[in-house]
Amino acid sequence: MPGNEPEGPLAAVSGGCPRHRGAGRLYSPGGCGCALLMAPVVALGAGIALVLMGMAAVALLGFVIAIVLTVREARRARAGSSARTGMVVLIGALYLLCVPYLAFFTWFWFID
Repeated sequence: MPGNEPEGPLAAVSGGCPRHRGAGRLYSPGGCGCALLMAPVVALGAGIALVLMGMAAVALLGFVIAIVLTVREARRARAGSSARTGMVVLIGALYLLCVPYLAFFTWFWFID
């Protein structure tokens, strides 16, 4: 029947043959499916960022403690007492643990 034929670019696809009646609909993998696939990756990234920020907070606290201990040992040394070897090793270890991590964190978080 010539009067019942659809017009437009999909006329041949959605036209007469019952085998091709649904061929005009296309499947798109985007949208919600992509968001569901990326949700674990985003959650993992957020978790890693939180862990790195927590470690930076601990490193900053260790850095402040190392500075306070350094000032106390310097005052003690100026007062005439000898430096305590254990405190010097502790202060050195705090600086060696905290300063490189804070530099790494600052470079990755703010510069890179």
